[in-house]
Amino acid sequence: MPLMEPDAETGVAAALIRAGLVDDIDAGVLIIGQNAAAEEMTALVVALTGLNVRTLLASCGGDVGQAVRVIDQWIARSALHAPESAL
Repeated sequence: MPLMEPDAETGVAAALIRAGLVDDIDAGVLIIGQNAAAEEMTALVVALTGLNVRTLLASCGGDVGQAVRVIDQWIARSALHAPESAL
């Protein structure tokens, strides 16, 4: 399943991202619960990754280098808040 190809899981991924955007925890938990089986969860994670890649590229004007720099910044910021056991 290519990351950049829309499929049925892309709609579920978009709904999960939307739930996060509007801070709808109940909807997010419901979506995750409906896709909790290992195969479904794998498909959802792949779809989320693909959708997020497309969204980030769009927000960076299609500049892959800029998108990578943004991700690197997020990773660095997250590392500042990670417990030492996670590093």
